[in-house]
Amino acid sequence: MISGGLDKPVPWELDLARHVLPLVVGYAGIAALVVLFSAQVHRLHLGRMRGHVVVCGLGRKGLLLTRRLGDLGLATVVVERDADNRAIERCRDEGTIVVIGEASDPAVLRSAGVRRAAYLISVCDDDGVNADVAVAARALTEGRRGGDLSCAAHVADARLWELLRAHQLELERVGGFRLELFSVFDLGARAMLADHPPAGKAGQTTANGPAHVAVVGLGHFGTSLVVQAARDWYPRFRDTGQRLTITMVDRQATAHSDALCSLYPQLATACVLLPHDLDVNDAGYLRASFLEGEREHGPVTTAYVCLDQDSLALSAGLSLLQSLHDRPASVVVRLGAQAGLATYVQDARRTPASAAQLHAFPLLERTCVPDLVLGGTHEQLARAIHAEYCRHQAAQGDTPATNPSLRPWSELPAAVAEDNRRQADEVGVKLAAVDCGLTALTDWDADLFAFTPAEIEKLAEMEHQRWVDDHLREGWRYAAGEKRPDKKTHPGLVPWSELPESERDKDRDLMRSLPVFLVRAGYQVRRLSQQSV
Repeated sequence: MISGGLDKPVPWELDLARHVLPLVVGYAGIAALVVLFSAQVHRLHLGRMRGHVVVCGLGRKGLLLTRRLGDLGLATVVVERDADNRAIERCRDEGTIVVIGEASDPAVLRSAGVRRAAYLISVCDDDGVNADVAVAARALTEGRRGGDLSCAAHVADARLWELLRAHQLELERVGGFRLELFSVFDLGARAMLADHPPAGKAGQTTANGPAHVAVVGLGHFGTSLVVQAARDWYPRFRDTGQRLTITMVDRQATAHSDALCSLYPQLATACVLLPHDLDVNDAGYLRASFLEGEREHGPVTTAYVCLDQDSLALSAGLSLLQSLHDRPASVVVRLGAQAGLATYVQDARRTPASAAQLHAFPLLERTCVPDLVLGGTHEQLARAIHAEYCRHQAAQGDTPATNPSLRPWSELPAAVAEDNRRQADEVGVKLAAVDCGLTALTDWDADLFAFTPAEIEKLAEMEHQRWVDDHLREGWRYAAGEKRPDKKTHPGLVPWSELPESERDKDRDLMRSLPVFLVRAGYQVRRLSQQSV
């Protein structure tokens, strides 16, 4: 080929590029239009979304929650600050809309449709950011109608988590917004202990004495585990005097032990604490020098490895398992998710006999569950209220046949479960009326707290009035005779002064039990002054 009158041929590569370039440019333009069109479609779709879930933060927790919400068929919008996060493409491929921006920015939350959403879950890596998200969302939804926005904010720091939870229930309720706080470490500690109790599955003490546990790693999760294990053990100590031995292994185990004892006065009373300042890479750990306490306090029954890094946790767990080869102890290793090394542990348990003692606990898999996360503080308290009600009514001779409300929480009618939630919402208001407040549970004898007879009467009347107001608001009306759900009539919709004494006693008994179910949910009652004692 000759070009421009010159007799020198044009290289074939250049000639090919001359013909292909328009096609490439055209393709790029089409691709850009597709991206632009897709963004416009997402914006239009966002504008029509109602009752969806907004997830802030696309780390491991956020990604897992987003996928599980999708499995439940819930429309989800993700807010992520890092445009280069590789999980964004995966979410979009699965049909999830992703908004890029700072989750605490009201404009970003507004663009994600928070004003029309049913739920907001903030699982950013920083507790402060999660708090800022909640504050911004509260301002955006203040006074909204058509149902509350339930905002679940994650708090990683164990002590901050407890303090904020107590303060949360004392906050004045803002119409259109319900704040729930949750911690994967608190949820995980409860779940791990339920799966692998300190004294073993049988829950019995060993021949040489009570249970002896080892906790390796005292970060957020390990600290939560120690506190929860001791709290669970305390009623047994109060009844039998048997103490739980806790061997604690961490580079700063002694400092952690001292701090926990100062926060929880009964910890050192109910438990024998044996701190060892060791790194899991130290020779002392590899030689298992921290097991020397077994001579005096009996063999380790369950060991919990609570390190943050999966590979290090598994290595520490296998080393500990080797040191415990002649004991029937379980070694439970906290891992990030049910994949990779966690799968290896499950496979390893099928081979050597000793490896049957090794257990993987996939923390995020067990805790990043929509029901648990969205439940939060109020849900825990509502469930504790229901559990105590069932226990009390069963002691009075009621059965599910005579009282349909005596069912497991998962089987309760939606209206009954919501009534328990409303009771939880009003706990702070009731306590303030008798000059009391809430605080994080540090006194493990707080279930023995007793209101005065006058306080019980006032609290019971308030509870009855709350119940009446809720039912009237939902369209119920008074009618003598039996309760008629089909006609929404109830004989109890009368002022306190006209209520039969037997019905008043139910409210009184519930208020007497208030300190008990608060303790079960991690709270205690505190008097604001001594005047009401």
